[in-house]
Amino acid sequence: MALGSEDLVLSSGSLGNPPIEVLVEAAVLGGFAGLTLWPAVYPADPAVGERIRDADLDVVDMDAAIVWVGPDDPGGPYYEEAPWQAVFEAAAALGATGVNSLLICSGSATKGQAVKAMADLADEAAKIGADVYMEFSRSQPIADPATSAEVVAATGRTNCGLTVDFWHVFYGPGDFADLAAIPGRLIGAIQLNDAPSEPHEDLSWATRHLRCVPGEGVMDLSGALRTVRGTGCLAPITVEVFDSARLQALGPVGFARLLGDATRRQLAEFDA
Repeated sequence: MALGSEDLVLSSGSLGNPPIEVLVEAAVLGGFAGLTLWPAVYPADPAVGERIRDADLDVVDMDAAIVWVGPDDPGGPYYEEAPWQAVFEAAAALGATGVNSLLICSGSATKGQAVKAMADLADEAAKIGADVYMEFSRSQPIADPATSAEVVAATGRTNCGLTVDFWHVFYGPGDFADLAAIPGRLIGAIQLNDAPSEPHEDLSWATRHLRCVPGEGVMDLSGALRTVRGTGCLAPITVEVFDSARLQALGPVGFARLLGDATRRQLAEFDA
């Protein structure tokens, strides 16, 4: 059964993608109902799926299918990701309801190229009964919330939507107010985190190592959540906090507990 707006999901990347036994234990003790998995670490292995199901957890998303748009494709892998075909294989094997995606290019890509890429990914996801979401950010060819929403709507696929990562919205272009004009049905995934008071000079590095626990940074999380939920979006909240120092200090289980407790406090304030 798909999770809803009251459920919390833990991104495996928040815990440094530990062995599946550790990840599952941490998710359960942290009070999470589901997982987002990195398929480069957790492939289409029946044993992985069995371990997750035994703990009564759902696999919500596989993160991420990375696709080149535009000319001069050097060929993957582009980061440390699994090939996009392997991402969908893992999603099918582990019963994921969604697949996150990133569109990348060497320069600029046209809106039409992005629409074609997302339509193709949505068709691939439909074969396994899943949705696909486009994660936008300032480093992607389609960077702002409004244009990203236009792209996924233009695919004409009902299983195509957006991933709204609070970190990327906070650092622009655009801002949380732009989300108010996006139909909630187009927002398929929410990735919650917070931002430090002083921006790091290397935002790319900070993105992978210096995100804040919800409530410990400077984002107006209640206002942002109010805007997102005001659109009618009912997606569960995935906690995606890459904080290398905190993870090392607390370990996967301790950090998962902290993330779960902190996020629930934020949601209690939002609901108050």
